[in-house]
Amino acid sequence: MKSVSATQHTSHYLRYGLLLLIPGLIGAGLVYLCWQAHPEPDYWKELFGQALEALKTHPWVLLLALATLPGVGFPISPLLVMVGIVFTPRYGLAAACALGILAQSCCTIWSYLLSAGPLRGTLRRVISRRRELPLLDDSNSLQLGLVLRITPGIPYALQNIVLGIVGMRLKPYLAVSIPITAAWTVGFILTGGALFEGRLGLAIAGMLLLVALVILTKLLRKKTL
Repeated sequence: MKSVSATQHTSHYLRYGLLLLIPGLIGAGLVYLCWQAHPEPDYWKELFGQALEALKTHPWVLLLALATLPGVGFPISPLLVMVGIVFTPRYGLAAACALGILAQSCCTIWSYLLSAGPLRGTLRRVISRRRELPLLDDSNSLQLGLVLRITPGIPYALQNIVLGIVGMRLKPYLAVSIPITAAWTVGFILTGGALFEGRLGLAIAGMLLLVALVILTKLLRKKTL
């Protein structure tokens, strides 16, 4: 079995992140067109209020969105902030964080299972047209998983896809993925919920947690590489 260093191949997968930027570019274009159609801030403030009330009435819609949309390239941080805004006043911060972690973990799992299962052959063939994919052992796959999770700028969906198609087993995938994504989830939910409720101290704590995570991931990345 051919085994190569995981860090040597990380950069090869970054280019495929461009494919997942397409939904973001489309979204940015739609936002621009919508703003051109209604440039009045009051209009968007009222619309946001209506959407927020709808989510408070049907909060499961937000959890469903968090469990599905990030797996196809939708930005995950706005959804996490909305979870904090919608769930914290109603269920408390601990429950909001737990529900957010649960929903995101579902997304982390199903996107990996598709990439490692029914879609693996197709995805490998598409990517292998440009570069040969490595076959990794457990040690190298863990290293690759850690590097992908802590490297800034790699889309969340791409991380899940890459770890699936290179053959990383489910247990180590969960071991390296869930704790890291859960920490980011708590940071965004804490910040969003506290800001909306006007709890400045708690909001600052959430922001400091996010800053600490950024610093920690940079230190871990230097140590890993």
